[in-house]
Amino acid sequence: MVGKHIKKISCGVLLFATLTTFSFAGRLFDRVVASVNGEAILESDIKLGMLFYNSTDKKKVLSRLLEVWLINQFVQGKGLTVPEELLDQSMLRLAQINNMSLEELQKEMETEGLTLKDLKDFLRREMIFNQGIYAVLMREIDVSSVELALEKYRTEEVTVKRVVDVLALEKKDGQKVLSVLEKTRDFDEIAKLLGLKPERLSVEKGMLIDGLDKEVWSAKVGDLVFAEDKDHIYIARILEVREEYKGKSLEELREELLLKKLEERKRDLIENLKKRSFIKVVE
Repeated sequence: MVGKHIKKISCGVLLFATLTTFSFAGRLFDRVVASVNGEAILESDIKLGMLFYNSTDKKKVLSRLLEVWLINQFVQGKGLTVPEELLDQSMLRLAQINNMSLEELQKEMETEGLTLKDLKDFLRREMIFNQGIYAVLMREIDVSSVELALEKYRTEEVTVKRVVDVLALEKKDGQKVLSVLEKTRDFDEIAKLLGLKPERLSVEKGMLIDGLDKEVWSAKVGDLVFAEDKDHIYIARILEVREEYKGKSLEELREELLLKKLEERKRDLIENLKKRSFIKVVE
């Protein structure tokens, strides 16, 4: 059966869900199950929808197909079509990914009462519904620089760091430190008199030892701070407060915003088309 053998496939612009196994006895009586502005949706369309949408719920499949038909009518009214070459390539790839020739795929389809033409027509409509509509909507949708800036501000992760120069001495040199501090409060001079080379660090809050961390993060740029632990004395100078930003590039954000706006516009369009169309469902 088709449902048993066909796997998921990416047709360049279309990714199908993994197909499940269905059992349909005998050949299909291709009756009309619904119509959209006079264009019929057939039982064979429902069967293909159940296979490709991975669903046994006929009502949900029909609901989706009604939207597909509406969008296709709208797009075709704008003069947009799917190139036959793309459809042929998609059909061939669908066969190849299942280790079949087109002839073998056709035989699989026939066991379900379907034809390659049914499949091709289905692919055409799905491609228009999933991607073709965007070619139309792109003419009326854009992402402004203000929207982009606001989105970047909203989504970026900001890390605040402090750049500090630190001198570390052993506790036994405490008297020497006091003697130097009586002479100067200039950090570079202190380092020179103590014979030490400062270590420059770029730290986030919480990265230093407790006492020093508290002093560093409560001081202003240019301040000199002191701290100690059981074994050491620390002298630090606050050089700079720095904000580092992590996030997506402007191009990535633009694409995400554009896709979001396209999806919203597509849903609005479908609702408006439903209100303006004649839809009939045959019980």
